[in-house]
Amino acid sequence: MSLDIKNKVSRFISKSLDLRWPEDIIDFESQCFCVKGIRPLVHVQDDIETTFVWSWSVKDHLIEELVGSNTTVTKKMIESEINNYRCLVLCADIANGLKHDKLRESRSGDFAKLSIIQTTAINKDTVSTIHKLDGNYYITPKSGSCVQVKASIVSFNGVFLLDAYECLRDSLIAWDEIHNKFASA
Repeated sequence: MSLDIKNKVSRFISKSLDLRWPEDIIDFESQCFCVKGIRPLVHVQDDIETTFVWSWSVKDHLIEELVGSNTTVTKKMIESEINNYRCLVLCADIANGLKHDKLRESRSGDFAKLSIIQTTAINKDTVSTIHKLDGNYYITPKSGSCVQVKASIVSFNGVFLLDAYECLRDSLIAWDEIHNKFASA
């Protein structure tokens, strides 16, 4: 074995045993960042998840109204119509996955789930101050526009399917279309 490789291995052994992290480097994976005036991501995520559950709950109310008021409309007809709307079958997967912790069956076939991420643009134009306290970073932005939330619907293997907000807006439209179709039947 060459002396150069042996020396390189020795250097890496020594280097790997040094657990100190340089003060001027921020480890974005293990640090906590708090942005003043911005809701924590977990609260935003709770709201998005709750919106999907309530959006899917419209189905039960719609079935009760339409089947109860019209003898020619059946629950099976409404369930079948729902399957014609991509937004509703994705909404079903997400809501049922949230309610039951995981999906045993997928109405969409994609075992759709939410992927919610928050990004913060940190630069001299967006941030007023950054303070480090007890291992956490506290950021005071110049405006809230430095923080963005991206809510996506992804398949079980992480493939992007649809923007979550677009799905929710389209679901409201779809519920109206289904209501109008069967209310006039």
